[in-house]
Amino acid sequence: MKKHFIITILLLSSLLTVRAQSIDIFAFSGYTFADKFPITGGSAKIHDGHTFGGSVSYNLSEYYAFEIMYSRQESRATAFSKYQNIDTDEPISVNYILAGGNRLASISEQASFYGGIKLGAVVYAAKLNTRDNITKFAAGLSGGFKYTFSKHIGLRLQANLNFPIVDAGASLWWSPGSGVDVGVSSYTPIMQFGFTGGLVFNLAK
Repeated sequence: MKKHFIITILLLSSLLTVRAQSIDIFAFSGYTFADKFPITGGSAKIHDGHTFGGSVSYNLSEYYAFEIMYSRQESRATAFSKYQNIDTDEPISVNYILAGGNRLASISEQASFYGGIKLGAVVYAAKLNTRDNITKFAAGLSGGFKYTFSKHIGLRLQANLNFPIVDAGASLWWSPGSGVDVGVSSYTPIMQFGFTGGLVFNLAK
């Protein structure tokens, strides 16, 4: 799924580059808070941690933009279940690859607000290579503020809410091969909320 999604993103990027009035490149760093959720006989948690990454925003008009974003969170995953014999605690990275639209609202020539929704994938990767990497469909909501210092450089501050798309009765697996199964007893997606900020570079045509 991840390979097909990346190929689709690359083809879409080529098309949008031709149609875009300008392109913003956003390099960011920030922090994502922890979220705990119930599993059968216990609970699981993705801990807080440093988040970094970048995005490419294709400004299609004064009011709309299409953005492709990658973020990586350095974190830990813990899970405990007395019924399923689960007791795990290990470092992981949480990698979101998302694409979607932003609605732009300028308040001056230099400042603007924006917000949007994105869809894509999330990859949970064990840092110690003791467990299999798992890819899930994901979605994200974001909103923020951009202030430009000049025609080609500015500052961008953003709030993010990203989460995997998990159906009722589905599971979030960190290692199917070793039998670690974090089962969700009801529809309870992981809500990862955080803040990011950094420089944005505008490539105007």
